[in-house]
Amino acid sequence: MANTTLYARSDTSPATSAHVSVPVLGATLAAFATISFLLCMLLGFVAPEWGLHRPWLQFYLGLTGFDLRSLALGLLQSVIFGGYAGALIAAIFNFISRRFG
Repeated sequence: MANTTLYARSDTSPATSAHVSVPVLGATLAAFATISFLLCMLLGFVAPEWGLHRPWLQFYLGLTGFDLRSLALGLLQSVIFGGYAGALIAAIFNFISRRFG
């Protein structure tokens, strides 16, 4: 077990609110969405009869199947949607943390 030191919080120090980096969380969710998209498309190439690639075709605009255009469009949308979601979540978290934290 690792050595752990616990410190008691002093009542005189002001409480600091939690903060999440907007660009870091945006980039993290963009990378997650992109990797998930690529893995799902790869699974669609390996086992198309399973049909696990169909949610991507349903939720992403303009995807038609396993062509190069759909792959590029899916990657672009993964980066945009993931980055947007991460940035918005971080901004909302930081706002609420400052107000109520």
